Amino acid sequence: MAMGDALVVGDPGRSHLRLTPEAVIIREGTESGGVLAWASVEHLSLDVPTTRFRLPGFLGTVLLGAWAVVTMADPGIEPDDGSAHLTADGETRMLPLSRHHVGGYWAPTVKGANRLLAHLIGNPGQRALLARPEALVQLAARLARASAG
Repeated sequence: MAMGDALVVGDPGRSHLRLTPEAVIIREGTESGGVLAWASVEHLSLDVPTTRFRLPGFLGTVLLGAWAVVTMADPGIEPDDGSAHLTADGETRMLPLSRHHVGGYWAPTVKGANRLLAHLIGNPGQRALLARPEALVQLAARLARASAG
């Protein structure tokens, strides 16, 4: 998701990463968990539940909303969080990554996100794309739909 001047990976209200042309910013809600210059990042990948269904957030929202209306109760279901695997300056860490909705993310989107992260690490000049996160999100969505064809 694009938020201001950063590409946000995860739920911006909870554990997430902000990717800017200069750095990977680790966040826990509004609290900073550190800033890593891209030059120090050797590997970054996402490990989140996936699904083959194209609109998992929509389906989860509709089903849980309908259940809440019928039962007149909060379903109390929280999304299963994932993680980001990060290697920087030779040190590997697993970072919590909060999710937006219950159910998995569409598998081609996660695969594309991991390819994008590897591309940004391997091609420093391409990090300038992060200066326009909205356009990058739109491009990634088009590529995911095309690869799922």
